[in-house]
Amino acid sequence: MPLVEIQDLKVSFSQYGGEIHAVRGISFSVNEGESLGIVGESGSGKSVSCSALLRLLPATAKVSAKSITLDGVDVLKANKEDLARLRGRSAAMIFQDPMTAFDPVFTIGHQIAETIQSHRKVSKREALAEAEQLLLRVEIKNAKDILTYYPHQLSGGMLQRAMIAMALSCRPKVLIADEPTTALDVTIQAQILQLIKKVQAEFGMALIMITHDLGVIAETVDRVLVMYNGEVMEQGPVQQIFDAPQHAYTRTLLASLQTTFEPSRGDGSAAPALELRGLAKAYRIKRRSGFFTSYGDFHAVRPVDITLPRNSIVGLVGESGSGKTTTGMMAMRLTEPSSGQILVDGVDITSLTPDQLKSHRRSMQIVFQDSYSALDPMMTLTQIIAEPLHIHGIGTTREQTEKALGWLERVGLPRSFGNRYAHELSGGQRQRVAIARALILGPKVLVADEPTSALDVTVKAQIIGLLKELQAEMGLSILFISHDLSTVKSLTDSVVVMYRGRVVEQAPTSAIFADPQHPYTRALLDAIPASNPRDKRERTFLAAADLEAQTPRYTVIQTGLAPNATPQLVTIAPNHRVEAIVTT
Repeated sequence: MPLVEIQDLKVSFSQYGGEIHAVRGISFSVNEGESLGIVGESGSGKSVSCSALLRLLPATAKVSAKSITLDGVDVLKANKEDLARLRGRSAAMIFQDPMTAFDPVFTIGHQIAETIQSHRKVSKREALAEAEQLLLRVEIKNAKDILTYYPHQLSGGMLQRAMIAMALSCRPKVLIADEPTTALDVTIQAQILQLIKKVQAEFGMALIMITHDLGVIAETVDRVLVMYNGEVMEQGPVQQIFDAPQHAYTRTLLASLQTTFEPSRGDGSAAPALELRGLAKAYRIKRRSGFFTSYGDFHAVRPVDITLPRNSIVGLVGESGSGKTTTGMMAMRLTEPSSGQILVDGVDITSLTPDQLKSHRRSMQIVFQDSYSALDPMMTLTQIIAEPLHIHGIGTTREQTEKALGWLERVGLPRSFGNRYAHELSGGQRQRVAIARALILGPKVLVADEPTSALDVTVKAQIIGLLKELQAEMGLSILFISHDLSTVKSLTDSVVVMYRGRVVEQAPTSAIFADPQHPYTRALLDAIPASNPRDKRERTFLAAADLEAQTPRYTVIQTGLAPNATPQLVTIAPNHRVEAIVTT
């Protein structure tokens, strides 16, 4: 008998103006120890189906099915006591956003111990001791300290590990992972996926992996269920789905993994569109030690030199905290640099006053990572897109509206969307509006800060295609900030790799991916998920000390570089520079 069996599940939600049919009669089963991947776009019904399995849907949901059984229990007929036993012992869930899944007012240790005590009769001390062992098991080294931390004191990757530890605390028979790596860096994602597979094998659990990322599916599961619009499009063994997809939608999903674009027609002879010279940012921080207070500097970005040629796309990559977003914000003068120069179209804008800077704003625009918070919820889409024209006094109100509607069409949305508000759009649609607003003034430089990080694979391909099309059409120069290296590979002309506020390597994209020289660059590339299950592999992850120890060393013979024990950028090939220790 299968551990999980769902037959003809239908879920709808009552809303003002009618019903939304989220799941439309799906059926699947999971056996003990098996790994099932449920893949599809946002809104396809993946998470709703698994929430129905644990009876976690809100009161507005209408659920019907021929049968829903979990560990031999009929979930639809289960009472509160049965459900309490099932949630934790039979099935546990890792949520997409661990920050909202943890209670912010209790420590990590308290919350894991509480979960253990709710299912087993053990003392608080025994529960905390077990919680510490679980944290060690998910590779949190300083587990004893982490028990006393609150959720906001942990990074996204550490918090996701703590969430896995809490899910494992009752030794469930099936682990449901709902988009567990969506917003994580590529290296942290690889570590979390490897950890999930490790604990699954160790505990002998079944696994249901819910994701929109086909690379995650290729790495972790045996069997795949492809969903679209609340229905199952296709299901089968993972290798068969990747090698011989039968449904057109599955083929579209897989094709989006291989999207490539023509190189930009960069103009290397003209002055760069954007040039950052020795740009750095340090924050003053306060440290307390007993009764004494001292002040020091936190160097978010150490002096960096980055050149963005005309009509080119330069990728700026690195993990969270590497300084890439701060660099992009300084380039736009949205964050004031501590030192260095910013040249836009050959003009130094570093020390311009806000009034002097206003005329330059027309030639430099930004698309933010979170389109939801970047768009005013009180304004219609027409008003949002037309706002830059209004600020710069370009055209009459009617002309501004007409131009905004024209840009709506240009980014692939119908003119009828003009009277809608941001909350009425999907993530991909909101990002299109953000792009339209940024480009309506006809800028020469665009900073795109993680514009596709939380988007579905097909929507991501559409947004990247749109940016590339507009770049070719308008002669744009784009600084593309991302931790998604597969997107960077297909889109950019050259890549700048940042690590701990420093540039450690920069080169043409083909050179970075074919012959990376810095150990950190190699670690980033090694962490990219496989695009086919047969290519999945066990990875080794280097600690910061290991990366520093493996910094390349170059012997200098009669060049302008002096020997230096401190790493510095060395030119090793045309347009290819790498951080290295120079010796004689």
